[in-house]
Amino acid sequence: MKKSEIEELLRQTLSDLTLSRSEKKGLRLVLEDLRLGEGDYGALRKLAFEIACESVEDVNSRRIIEWLEEVMKVLVPRREKEAKPPEAVFSPGDSCRRKILSLFHAARKSVDICVFTITDNQLTREIIASHSRGLKIRIITDDETSLDPGSDIRRLQEAGIPVLFDDDKQHMHNKFSIFDGKAVCTGSYNWTRKAATHNIENILVAHDPAICKAFTGEFESLWGSFSSSGSSD
Repeated sequence: MKKSEIEELLRQTLSDLTLSRSEKKGLRLVLEDLRLGEGDYGALRKLAFEIACESVEDVNSRRIIEWLEEVMKVLVPRREKEAKPPEAVFSPGDSCRRKILSLFHAARKSVDICVFTITDNQLTREIIASHSRGLKIRIITDDETSLDPGSDIRRLQEAGIPVLFDDDKQHMHNKFSIFDGKAVCTGSYNWTRKAATHNIENILVAHDPAICKAFTGEFESLWGSFSSSGSSD
């Protein structure tokens, strides 16, 4: 159905100055079949107001209708942009590593990393590269694993990236990262070569604001309670 046909349909419903139940049902069915977007509905609302204004001869009445049109624009709530759907990725294989690398490439402001251990040189190089291009990088990791052979923590510290350690008998066993405060990557996947090549692991990438807020709050809480001593001692 063309716009001109919808306009004619609207004018017909106005001819007796009332919108009957059957007319309302018929109009709704026509619009549902067209599968219109929010912008299309906005244009039709504007058209309906214009038709109503044309039918009113009194100037003050027209102004009232115009006022109503503007008020409706304010009262119709704006829809929040839907968050991207969560993504699940699995290893062994390179899929988890590639997903993490892609999150770094997409980041524009900051990356907060809270992982048990980091030994994957590809991820380490990307962390340093992101730091070099101006991203704010912070790392929380386990104090004991930072001393393991192959750990890249000292290398990251030497690159000027702030690192905090749990400095506790218990392990800091988290494996999550937050990108620009808008995406969380979490799961069983350690940032190690073995996790990519041998282990059966997973990561989940979530863009939901509530989830991002929860993980950001946890990171800030840990950042405020841990120390910078550890592998640097």
